[in-house]
Amino acid sequence: MEVFPCEHENFNNPKEYGWKNPAIIVAVDKTTSGFYNLILPLRAFYRPVHDLQPIILLLELEEGKSPQPAFLDVLAWFPMIYWMQGKISSLDNLLKAGICLAKHVILVKEATNLIEDSTLADCTTIITVQKIHRMFPNLKIISELTHASNMRFMQFDAYDTYALQQSKFEKKERKRGSNMPYMFRLPFAQGGVFSANMLDRLLYQAIVKTYLVDFLKILLGIDQSHGSGYLTAITITSDDLWIKTYGRLYQKLCASVGDIPIGIYRTKAMDSNTVTLFFWLL
Repeated sequence: MEVFPCEHENFNNPKEYGWKNPAIIVAVDKTTSGFYNLILPLRAFYRPVHDLQPIILLLELEEGKSPQPAFLDVLAWFPMIYWMQGKISSLDNLLKAGICLAKHVILVKEATNLIEDSTLADCTTIITVQKIHRMFPNLKIISELTHASNMRFMQFDAYDTYALQQSKFEKKERKRGSNMPYMFRLPFAQGGVFSANMLDRLLYQAIVKTYLVDFLKILLGIDQSHGSGYLTAITITSDDLWIKTYGRLYQKLCASVGDIPIGIYRTKAMDSNTVTLFFWLL
């Protein structure tokens, strides 16, 4: 694999940049204004400078071509943002982008021309995510699907007893007429996969709740208003086990740092016995 140094820095590989924090790789087939909504929260004023993660844009451009000058001018206003030409399905391009130094990979939905069978629209994304997940199991992958029903194929493992029990529970929920039978799938529960049509339900509510769109923008960090907060994550360690209940966690965060917890995701070792008991209790 032939690697050429960047025209701004005489570096031949990502390791030579000396990044202090793990990188974020964003793979997309074309440049759009939506990148601004992704970059803005990651470069917001409330983020400490020493915690900034480098962002590498993996753009599927034609050989020898570069993004529009206006797009590059916008990127120039933010620190530690890089772009390169390549495909997410190419291992050489992933290594060149620094996937060994990355912690997150974001796959934006590729354009598709499939008309006869639209269910195949997610096949490329599913296969690519599965390949990356097997080669880099510790990497956190966030991908977009056209059909929410295809979430069951994300990070699939035929020998995972927990996923097997989940599939049985999902079938029961689908028979009961649930709109979100995939809710307990780990890729969805941990924020690793989403479907664009999920936003349609919010848009329907925005007809009568005119404040909803502005509220979501503020919550995600895309927009700011005077006195508004921002969304962040807090890791609960073994030192915090004395809190015990979610209500006491709410009181502690509100009283100590003024944060309002709106959700909690708990991880623990699961097998066929524990998951059966867990679903039975539900």
